[in-house]
Amino acid sequence: MVNALTSYIPHFLALSASSPYWQGRDTGLASARSKVFEGLPTAGLPFQLNGWAEFERFMGTLISAKTISTIREVWWDIRPHPNFGTVELRICDGMPTLAEVATAAALSQCLVHRLDTLIDRGYRLPVPRSWIVRENKWRAARYGLDAEIIVDEQGRVQPVRESIRELVDELTPVAGTLGCVEELRNAFTMVERGPSYLRQRAVVAAGGSLVDVVDMLVEELRTDRMAPALS
Repeated sequence: MVNALTSYIPHFLALSASSPYWQGRDTGLASARSKVFEGLPTAGLPFQLNGWAEFERFMGTLISAKTISTIREVWWDIRPHPNFGTVELRICDGMPTLAEVATAAALSQCLVHRLDTLIDRGYRLPVPRSWIVRENKWRAARYGLDAEIIVDEQGRVQPVRESIRELVDELTPVAGTLGCVEELRNAFTMVERGPSYLRQRAVVAAGGSLVDVVDMLVEELRTDRMAPALS
């Protein structure tokens, strides 16, 4: 499940990207947080492991070597949680509105439900090449919704905006079963209005300061409404 979900890291990151600034300057990235976080030795992309047994051996090695004392110190972008029996998608930046958070939750829920159904039917989930996963994460972190992501080993690319729209359409029947159609399809609004990184830059482009950016984020959180971004 974790290996298969890595194909969708750029979708989640592009939709949630909200950290263009670092130490008072525009980094040129849509998500500086995701790149800063990769500096930690147990953070970033998950290793492609062959199954639960290999995951347990890997964690046992880290604990025996005193690299970590608990799985809570492994901050992969996607991580299984043995205590809860869940898969955690940790790739997202912080989103200022509850509606955006609900959309990310609906997208993850629908994806996991669909993949779990395929497993139950005897299908083997596709696992993307690790170099494609790494490149696509970088593209989403750098360009956000303007990224073009690699979709096959021949190097064919697709705009992530288009890929998100297609994915949401594909998952809408699943969302109907789970009762989260409205939350899932709010992704279309997020694509049209722009994620938080674009809305933050719009404030500065209009002559505002980073204090004004913070004020805008507070207002979005308070009202649960996204401010308009630059077209």
